[in-house]
Amino acid sequence: MSDDLNSSHAVTMKLVDGNVRADIRILMSDDAAGPSAESFDSLKQKHLQASLRAADLPCPSQDHCLSVDESAVRRAVLSFPAGSAGGPDGLRPQHIRDMLLCRGAGRSFSRISQLS
Repeated sequence: MSDDLNSSHAVTMKLVDGNVRADIRILMSDDAAGPSAESFDSLKQKHLQASLRAADLPCPSQDHCLSVDESAVRRAVLSFPAGSAGGPDGLRPQHIRDMLLCRGAGRSFSRISQLS
């Protein structure tokens, strides 16, 4: 694929996600870094290896549970930028945001966890 076609595809995908800010960044960028040893070394310097392995982390105790209130969850969901990636199931933060802001079901959707 040519560079123009790659850029066009990237812009289209960002528009589908509603992320206009990222589209502008892609369109205005002149520094398209291709795969190279220099790029790889530069990325390794910026993103150092973790100092701990997951197995070295302390195991959480059963006595301490995470508890958050409805307003904290709402603020967190609404803080995701447009176009944030979803998980492996395809559910994106924008989907949850849309459900929370729905006039008909938003209040009951945000209280689902209280029923379980």
